[in-house]
Amino acid sequence: QNSLSNLAAAKREELTQEMCANLGLCKDNKVIEVEKAKRIHAATGIPDFRVTPVFGAKGYPYVRVSLVTEDDQHRAITTTPQDLFTYSSGFRFRWTNKHLQSGLLPVTPGEVKSITVADVAFDILLPREGSGVRGVILADPCFSGSYVGCTYGSKLQTFERITGFINAASELPPSKGGIDFWMILGDNFYDRDGHETSQFFNALTAKAKSKIFAATPGNHDYWAAGSALISSKKKDQFANGFMQYYAMDTVASRNDSVKFIDFENSPDKGGPCKLKKNVPKQENFQSYFKIGNLGFISYSAIYPDEEQRPFLEEACHWLGGQSEVSTAFIIGHWNNGNLGAARGMSVPNVRSKVNMLEGCNKFGDNLKYFMGHTHCNEVTETGVGFMVAGMGMEGCGNFGVPVVDSTSDKTEVFYYPIQDAEDASKGDKYNVTVSCFEENGVGGCISLADKWA
Repeated sequence: QNSLSNLAAAKREELTQEMCANLGLCKDNKVIEVEKAKRIHAATGIPDFRVTPVFGAKGYPYVRVSLVTEDDQHRAITTTPQDLFTYSSGFRFRWTNKHLQSGLLPVTPGEVKSITVADVAFDILLPREGSGVRGVILADPCFSGSYVGCTYGSKLQTFERITGFINAASELPPSKGGIDFWMILGDNFYDRDGHETSQFFNALTAKAKSKIFAATPGNHDYWAAGSALISSKKKDQFANGFMQYYAMDTVASRNDSVKFIDFENSPDKGGPCKLKKNVPKQENFQSYFKIGNLGFISYSAIYPDEEQRPFLEEACHWLGGQSEVSTAFIIGHWNNGNLGAARGMSVPNVRSKVNMLEGCNKFGDNLKYFMGHTHCNEVTETGVGFMVAGMGMEGCGNFGVPVVDSTSDKTEVFYYPIQDAEDASKGDKYNVTVSCFEENGVGGCISLADKWA
C-alpha cells in the first residue's frame, strides 16, 4: 500500500530509478544483482507446480493441478498420469514468456494422491471433509530488488526466510503437525513482469508445492506502482500474469473446466484510467471452496458491490449447505477503501455484509477474515479479523508466520513472531522457529507462538 499523497512521489522515484539503472549510475545496482544471484542459486530445480482448491460448486474430491514453464520447455515435460493437464497455452497478454498447463485431478479426500511431473514426485493430500486442518496465510510479501523496492527486505532477509518457513512448515505431513495449505493474499512480490514470482516459487521444495495453495490479487498485482492513476498501459500486468500463474479454479471455470480462465477483457483496451476495460473479468478472482472443516470466500475488491453481490449471495448459500464446515473465512487483500478498492468492498466491509446473508449468517463470529494491504501483522477485530501483511514492506516492521489451526475442538489463529525491524530487543527467532517446524511440525511448536484467537 502507498498513501495517496505519496503516489506522485512514487512515480517520480520509479522514473528516476529507471533512468539511473539505464545509465548504470545506481549505487545499489551491484547489491541488487548480488541478491538476485543468491535467489537464482537458491532454486531447487523442482518444476513450478501448483495445487489449488476446486471451485466449490463442482464438488469436493478434486484439486486443480498446474505447471508453469518458460517459453517452449513444456514440450519436454512428461507426467504420470499422462493426461494430467487438459489445458495448455502460452500466457496471454502479459508474462508471455511463460506457458501454463492445467487440469482437474480427481482425488480421494484423506488419501495421498501421488503424481510425477518431469520425473519429480508430488504427493497431494486433500483433507477429509470436516477434518481439522492447518495453514499459513500471508500477504504483501516482498524482497529486495522488487519493482517498488522492499523497505525491510534485506534487513529481515525476507526472500530466504519466507521461502524457508514455507518449506519448513511443509516438511512433515499434517498427521505429524505439518500444514495442509498456504495462501498469499495479494501484492504478491510487487511483481510487474513475473521474474520475482518465479524466483520465489523456484526456491520451494516439492513438499511445499504439493500443498494446497490459494491466492487473491492486490492493487500492486493490477498496477505495479499501486494505483490505476499512475499505471502503465504497456508495462503493468493488470493481474493477467497473476491469474494465469496462480491458476485458481474460480467462477470463470464454472461451465468449462478446461478453458478455465476468461480472457474476454484485454489489458490493451482503453486508457490507464479505464479500470473496467483494462482489468480481467471479476469471475477470474471469485471463488468459494473448502479445505477440511474450513470454508473460504475469495474475491477482489476492485469490482463494485452491485456487480459482486450475486456472487456473494451464491457463496453464502453454498456455505450454508456445508455441514462439515465449522468456520468460514473471507479472504482478500484490501483492509480499507483506497488504491483501487470499490466503495464498501474492503475485506472488513464485505464480512459485515455477508454476515447478514442467508447461509453465512449461521456462522456468527465463526465467520472471520484474513487480509493484507496495510503492512502489519496484527489482530484487527478481536476473534474475527486478522491482518497478515508484515512481510517486508514499509509499515509496522514486524515479521512472522500467521497460522490458522482447526485441528482442536475450535478454530484457532496463531502468530509465530520472527523478527521486528524496528525493535531489535525482540530478538531473531527464525532459526529456532524453522527448526521446530521441521522437527515437530507447526502443530508441535505452539509454545513459540502468540495466540491471536
